[in-house]
Amino acid sequence: MRSQNLTFSDRWMFNRVMCEEDVCRRVLRAILGFDIGRIEYLNAEQAIEPAAASRGVRMDVFAREGDKVYDIEMQVEREPSLGRRMRYYQAVIDAGELEPGCGFNMLPESFVVFVCCYDPYGAGEPVYRIERTCLERPQAEIGDDSHWLALNARAWEAETCSDLRDMLHYVQTGKADGALSRDIDSLVLAYNQDREWVNRVLTYEQDTEIRCQRARAEGIEQGIEQGIEQGEARLLALAQRLSAAGRLDDLLRAADDGACREALFKEFGL
Repeated sequence: MRSQNLTFSDRWMFNRVMCEEDVCRRVLRAILGFDIGRIEYLNAEQAIEPAAASRGVRMDVFAREGDKVYDIEMQVEREPSLGRRMRYYQAVIDAGELEPGCGFNMLPESFVVFVCCYDPYGAGEPVYRIERTCLERPQAEIGDDSHWLALNARAWEAETCSDLRDMLHYVQTGKADGALSRDIDSLVLAYNQDREWVNRVLTYEQDTEIRCQRARAEGIEQGIEQGIEQGEARLLALAQRLSAAGRLDDLLRAADDGACREALFKEFGL
């Protein structure tokens, strides 16, 4: 069983801490390099109730400030398709923001940020900023106003922004050495005192893992059954072909000799 305390890198704790508006503004300012105004949270219920979902996909932190929206995700495990995942989250945001009949100019400027506990692109950069560009004219203004960022907590030492370096260092090591990380850590400690919420999170994750294990086991079992059925059908077809051809000796050998059987399958295109 998991530790009974949640860390900042746990998505549920990350969600709840980031629902503290002052901390969220400071984290966004550290990541994006500009000040953030008053934040309207669009999925705050997920911070309290782990089973809650929003907009068809569970976003860790989804917030609006003026004409900008922010999706901030904590990514602990390596995601081999991070780019496609960012693309999917972007699509979910855009689909939910544009009302029927509205022009595309009504889409808000958006920021999709993944805080990764590993190096997502293997280049040792603390921040990877991903923007749409025209290959033929890199200087051309695309004007889609969507921005993707992947943070690499392992490269915290290479970050020049003190607050961002402090936060990445805290994500990577759990050590609160700066003003921002100390404020985050105090919230982590306080929320871990809410044992009802922590136990609800742990129970939800345990139940989810059990369901996933059961689904995997059922999938394997189903695959085996399908393989047996397909193998039986293939063997029956071979027996019918050999019997029709009067090759009873080959039929008997195929029953006992795997190599012979495979050669006959190939001969008859089975």
